[in-house]
Amino acid sequence: MSARLTHCSIATGGRPIRFWYDGQAVDGLEGETVAAALAASHIRQMRHTREGERRGLYCGMGACFDCLVTVDGVASQRACLTKVADGQQIRSTIPAGTSADPLQPLTPPADAEPTEQDIDVLVVGAGPAGLSAALAARQAGASVLVLDERLQSGGQFYKPLAPSHHAPRPADRQFAQGLALERDVRAAGVTIAQGAQVWAAFSAHEVSALIAGRATHIRCRQLVIAPGAYERPVPIPGWTLPGVMTTGAAQTLARAYRVAPGRRVVIAGNGPLNLQLAAELLAGGAHVVAVLESAARPSARDWRQLLTTARTAPDLVRQGWGYLRQLRAHKVPVLWRHAVVAAEGDSELRTVQAVQVDDGGQPTASPVLRFEADTLCLGYGFIPSTELARMLGCEHRVVDRHLGYLATVTAEDGATSLADVFVVGDGADMGGARVALARGTLAGRAAARKLGFPTPPTAPRDRTAAQLRRAECFQRALWSLYETPPVALNAVSDDTLLCRCEEISFGSVREQIRAGRDTLAALKRNTRLGMGRCQGRYCAVTAAKLVSEMTGRPLEVEQYFAPRPPAKPVPAGALGFEKPEWGGHKPAITPNLARPVEHAPFDTLRTDVLVIGAGVLGSCLGHYLSKAGQDVTVVDRDDINLQASGANAGSLHVQLLSFDFGAKAQEGGGPAAATLPLGPMSVRLWQEIEAASGEDLEIKITGGLMVADTDAGMRFIEAKAALERSHGIDAQVIDAATLRRLSPALSPKLLGAELCPMEGKINPLRATYAVASLAQQQGARFLRGCDVRQIERRPGGGGFVVHTSRGVIHASRVVNASGAWSSKVGDMLGVQIPVKGAPLQMIVTEPAPPLVNHLVAHADRHLSLKQAATGGLIIGGGWTAAFHEGMRLNRAERDSIEGGLWVARQVLPAVSGLHMVRCWAGMNVNIDGAPILGDVPGVPGFYNAVTSNGYTLAPIAARLVTDLIVHGRTDIDITPFRIDRFL
Repeated sequence: MSARLTHCSIATGGRPIRFWYDGQAVDGLEGETVAAALAASHIRQMRHTREGERRGLYCGMGACFDCLVTVDGVASQRACLTKVADGQQIRSTIPAGTSADPLQPLTPPADAEPTEQDIDVLVVGAGPAGLSAALAARQAGASVLVLDERLQSGGQFYKPLAPSHHAPRPADRQFAQGLALERDVRAAGVTIAQGAQVWAAFSAHEVSALIAGRATHIRCRQLVIAPGAYERPVPIPGWTLPGVMTTGAAQTLARAYRVAPGRRVVIAGNGPLNLQLAAELLAGGAHVVAVLESAARPSARDWRQLLTTARTAPDLVRQGWGYLRQLRAHKVPVLWRHAVVAAEGDSELRTVQAVQVDDGGQPTASPVLRFEADTLCLGYGFIPSTELARMLGCEHRVVDRHLGYLATVTAEDGATSLADVFVVGDGADMGGARVALARGTLAGRAAARKLGFPTPPTAPRDRTAAQLRRAECFQRALWSLYETPPVALNAVSDDTLLCRCEEISFGSVREQIRAGRDTLAALKRNTRLGMGRCQGRYCAVTAAKLVSEMTGRPLEVEQYFAPRPPAKPVPAGALGFEKPEWGGHKPAITPNLARPVEHAPFDTLRTDVLVIGAGVLGSCLGHYLSKAGQDVTVVDRDDINLQASGANAGSLHVQLLSFDFGAKAQEGGGPAAATLPLGPMSVRLWQEIEAASGEDLEIKITGGLMVADTDAGMRFIEAKAALERSHGIDAQVIDAATLRRLSPALSPKLLGAELCPMEGKINPLRATYAVASLAQQQGARFLRGCDVRQIERRPGGGGFVVHTSRGVIHASRVVNASGAWSSKVGDMLGVQIPVKGAPLQMIVTEPAPPLVNHLVAHADRHLSLKQAATGGLIIGGGWTAAFHEGMRLNRAERDSIEGGLWVARQVLPAVSGLHMVRCWAGMNVNIDGAPILGDVPGVPGFYNAVTSNGYTLAPIAARLVTDLIVHGRTDIDITPFRIDRFL
C-alpha cells in the first residue's frame, strides 16, 4: 500500500527530491517536512534516547521533541517542522562535537544586537483564535503583528495543505474556512511571521522571539496570546514506541501532507476528532483497523444533548454522522466504551491491546482484544499551552478534566488578571474552534478599544457574543455526550514510562512519593521528571494527578512547575549578546516565600537543637548533629531543598571566583581569601557523605579552569593563584597550548588558564536529599511547611520557645541556617545579621556530546560552566535575576540570559550548536565573602550557620558549628567567620 493518500481534487505540487537518512536514499516532495517524507517511505525511527531506545513522530506539532534529527550537521531539528530539501544529509544521531564532526551553529551568526519592533497589538499564534483577534484589531485601526511557530497559518484546527500539494479549490469546508480567514487577515494589512518562535514574555509589553532565526524583541501596547493546545499524554506500556503518535500528528500528516501515518492504523481515544481522522484516512486509501472510543455510545437517554448539538451546530452533527456512515461502509469497527491498554513491539509498534471498560473506567470481564497494527493514534483530549501566560503571572485555575490541567482565568473577551494581556482560544481553556473564533474577535476588538480605536460599526459585539454563547452551548452538550470515566492511574504498571524525555517510570515516581517527596518540585529534583526538552508538557499533569491520588490532596495551582523561560527550547547561538558586567552581587531583601502548604499541626515539641532551614546547610547540620548524638529537629517553611540549595548549579569551588579577588571583591577580598582552607576540607567531606549514603551524587573532582583571553586576564589569574597557593591551595597557571591539550573544545582565542585540580561538581538535585536521608536514619526530624514566626528567649539562658505555623517547639539551642533569609531570623532575637540575598540565574542546555570535563570560569567575566552527567551544559556564574512581587518568585532577566550565553559562547564555541532548554533563578547569600559561623555574643544558645559559596562549604560549615555545639570548640580557628567581626 502506498503511504501517499489520494484525493480527487488534490495533486502533488512539489518537485520530487532525494535526500539521505542514516545513509539510506529517501524520495520526498519539495515543500513537505522531514517527518512527512520519512512517513511516506515507512521510516518511523528517529531520535535516540539516553538509554539507547528509539523514538518516532509523536505530537507532530513541535512540542514533544521526540522526532529530533540532525540535518546537514545541524543538531536537534524537529522533523515535524523542518522542510526537506534535495541532497540533504539527515541522520538520527547528534554530532560527536569533535573537529571531524562538530556541532554546527543552529542559526546564522547573530548581529551585535537583536532587532527590535514596535507594534500596537502583538498576537501570538495563528490558529482560529489568533487570526480572528488579529483581524478584529486591525479592522479597528491598530497595527498588528502575528507570530506563529508553524510553517503555515491555521493552527492545529485548519491544518492547511502544505506547499508539497495543490488543489484548484479547497477539498472541504474546513480547508475553505481556514484559507478564507487567512486571506482576510492578510488583506486587512496584518503582518504574519510564520516559523517564528516566541520563547519568552518578560512583561505585557516585552516579548522575545526568533524570527527567521534572528533574535527579535517586540514592544507591544497590547498582547493577545493564542497558543492553542496540545494533546494530553496517555501513559500506557509501550506509548513511546515509534508508531505510537497523537491523533493530531496523524491528522497533520494526512491533511497537510497527504501521507498515511502507517499501513495498519488503530485510533483510540475520546471525541469526534478520532472519527474525523479515521474517515479522512479511509477516503485517502489508508487501512484503518479499528476505532476505540472510551465514551459510551450515545443513546435515546441522551436526547437532550443530541437535540442541543443539532440545534446549535447542525452542520457539525451532519459531519459526525457522515464519519460514522463512512466507517460502517468500510467495515471499520467503532468500539464504544473501549480503551487501549498497551502498545507492543520490539523496536517499533507491532500490536495494540484494548479492553472494554465499565462506567468507572475499570476493565470488564470481556476478553482482551489484540490488533495487529504498525500505528496507534491516541486522542484523549487536550491541555492548554499556558506557558507564556504563566510566565507573565496571569491568574490560573485547575480544571478537573481527565488528568487535570491549568487554565488561564479570563473574561469573555479574553482579558486576564494582567492589564493589557488577553488569552484566547484553546490556549486559555478548551472550547473548540468556534469558541476560539468568537473569543478571538472579542479580544481583538477589546485590545484595539483600549488603545483608543473604536469598534467598526460593521462589527457589532452582540452578534459575536451570541455566536460565542451558541458555540459554548454546543461544546457543553458535546462534552456531555462524550463524557468518559474518570482517569485513574493506580492501575498503570510500575514499569510504564511517565516522563518520556528523561525515561522516568511510574514505579520510580511512586517510590519517591512514598518516601515523602510528594510535590512536583521534589519529584523533579529527585528524578529529573520534567527536565527534558518537552519541559514537562507530557509528564507534569500526569505526575500531579498521581501525587493527588496517592496523597489525597486536591490539585492546586501552586503544585505545578514554576513557569520558566524559554517557552520551548531555543537556539543558544541566537541569543548571546555582549552585556555590561556588574561588579559583585546585587544584594536584595527577598520576602518570605513560604507557600500555603497544608500540613497537620503538632503538639508541643521538645528538642536539643532546632535548625531553621532545610537547605543543604540545614540538612548537613541535621546529619552531623544527629551523628553526634544530639536530638535535632530541622524545620523549613516550605520543603527540603527548594530555594537556594535546590536551585544551585552544583559547582564545587576551591579557588576564588573572579569577583572575590582584586578590585571587584567585597572588603578588598580579605574575607573571601580567609575561606580558602575550607574548600578542600569540605570537598573531602562531600566525598565521605557520598560513601556513607551509598548513592551516586555525581561528584567529579576533575579540576577547575579559570580561563583568560587578554594579557590583563592572565596577570589577574597569576596574582590570584599566588595568593591561593599561600593558603595551601594547589593552583597553577598554564599557557594556551597546555589548555588546548587539556580541553580541546574551548576557544582557541584563550591565552591560558589557572588550573585548580581540587575543583569539580556535584549534583545538588540529589546531594541535599541524600544527606537529609542520612540525618533521618540517625534520628533527626525534618518538618516541612513549618514557618518560624516568633522566637522567645527563656529566662536565664534556658533555651528558646519557637512559635511556628504548625505548633510550638521548645529548643535548648537554635541554629540559624536560613541562608539569604537569615537576617529575618536574627531580627526575632534582636540580632543584626548582615546577610542579604542575591537572586542569580542559571541556564541549562539540551544534552550534548562530551565537550568539557572541568569546572570552567572566566578571569574577567561572570561565568561558571560545566557539563552534567546527563550531557547538558550548566551555565551560570552570577548573572543577576530579579524578584517578581506579583508572582512571588525570583525569575530570569533577558539581559542576563543574553549576556551569560554570550560569555559561554566565547569560551566554548560549541554552545552555539545547542538549544537552551531551561533558565531558572536561584538565590545566592550575600555577606562579605566569608561565612558567619558560631554562637552570638549575648544570646547564649543561638548559633549561625550562614555562608556564601554555600553548596561547596555546607559540610564543613555544618561540621564546625556541630563541633561548637557538642564540644564547645573547633579544630580550626573560626575567628574570621564569627559574627563579632561586624560588631
